[in-house]
Amino acid sequence: MRNTQKRLDNLAWTGVSGLALLPKNDKVPPAKVPLFYLETIRVDDYESDVYFVNNSEETLSFVAPFWLYQSIYEASAGLGDDRFLDNSPEEKIRRAKLYTRDINNFYTQVLPKQGVRIGKTHIIYDSDGLSQWIIQLPYYSGDTGKIAKQKGIWKFNAVEKGGFGQSYVLLWDDYTVPSHMVSASCITQEADQPLDPFCYRQRCEVLDGLVGHYGNINALYILAINDVLFRYRVGWSAPYQESDIQAQDIAYKLRDLDPQDAQAVQRIVRDIYTYWFSESMARHIPLPACEELFTIYQDWLAHSALNPLV
Repeated sequence: MRNTQKRLDNLAWTGVSGLALLPKNDKVPPAKVPLFYLETIRVDDYESDVYFVNNSEETLSFVAPFWLYQSIYEASAGLGDDRFLDNSPEEKIRRAKLYTRDINNFYTQVLPKQGVRIGKTHIIYDSDGLSQWIIQLPYYSGDTGKIAKQKGIWKFNAVEKGGFGQSYVLLWDDYTVPSHMVSASCITQEADQPLDPFCYRQRCEVLDGLVGHYGNINALYILAINDVLFRYRVGWSAPYQESDIQAQDIAYKLRDLDPQDAQAVQRIVRDIYTYWFSESMARHIPLPACEELFTIYQDWLAHSALNPLV
């Protein structure tokens, strides 16, 4: 795919501050500035580039101007998914690789006051339609409770008719969300976060190896298990490309023992991690992870007659 990335340094916010309502003492509150915003820069008479701008003081480890998925199910690649006309196993494998069409728009190490180009707008073609940008990135949640400065994954969903104007705020520096935003939220729980986009290439390599050994459907089954192990850090698991060994063992044990609930799955996973590592490594096996594994197993079971795991 053609690399369309472009960066601009030392961008300065020139938009409106969006002052809050006056307090009772009638003193003007300090002007707000955005942590993140979109900047539209004209290229010619018809087209403009859209940049995401990091206006914070932190370097962002990544900016993904596309939807980050948790699993093959969010990517519409579940074993029984029938929402697409072309729902062949090969097409499911393509969708299961996640971000395939957008990975070239994935930016790393986005510096303070740096803008990264995420797309284009056309003054004629986009004037009557809705423009949407979904952007995800790691940053502090703004929660001032027991855990100060906790980091999470922010997800911004901006939709406007006819484009976004010159400067479009995504989040203010006091962590308030502008009224024009469809949504902006921070996911702080690891299990609820999408798969780490930095493991994308490792994950594709793992999937290719599983397909070569097991075929498409069983490869998706094992990959879905590995996704859960990685997201929940089951057994404080190894890097993505190493925990697939445990994922394959779990796939076979689920087939052999046919568990009837998540608690039974938890016992299976605990035994496997104890065998491979130690009892201490088998202590971190959250029940919600096992509930997901149980659902994946039931999905595979419904298709196992035509796709036995051997």
